[in-house]
Amino acid sequence: MGHLINEISRIKGIMGIISEGESQFDSSEKKTIDDFVDFVKKELNINNDVEVKLQNDKDGIKTTAVYKYKDGEDEKFEDSEIRVFTLGRALVDVLRSIAHELVHHKQYEDGRLEVKPPDIGGEIEDEANAKAGQFIKMFAQKDQTVYDE
Repeated sequence: MGHLINEISRIKGIMGIISEGESQFDSSEKKTIDDFVDFVKKELNINNDVEVKLQNDKDGIKTTAVYKYKDGEDEKFEDSEIRVFTLGRALVDVLRSIAHELVHHKQYEDGRLEVKPPDIGGEIEDEANAKAGQFIKMFAQKDQTVYDE
């Protein structure tokens, strides 16, 4: 399925429907995303900025999102960044992925993410999942459009 999605994204890029790596969200949804990122950064008291990249391809992403931090293992990434796969995903799902990865960024800032955590379970991953859900609900109290399709 992942190969098919990547191939569809590639063909759309060639046809100029959606440029490779670009998000499918309109300007209003992009503003909501920007507002949400600012909200979560403030809630987490993040000290070091991290770039959030939305993309319709899975370049550098194995699942739905990835947090990359400068750890010397991956020379391709010079600075910490979050990449989120957006193609065909609801806004609220993308926001949850962003929040999850921002929690990992905070864990890294606090010295709690020194090695890559397991993809399933464990304190680090469970905290990121729980806080991401909390941040969605908190933000939705101010902006119910996150649940629009």
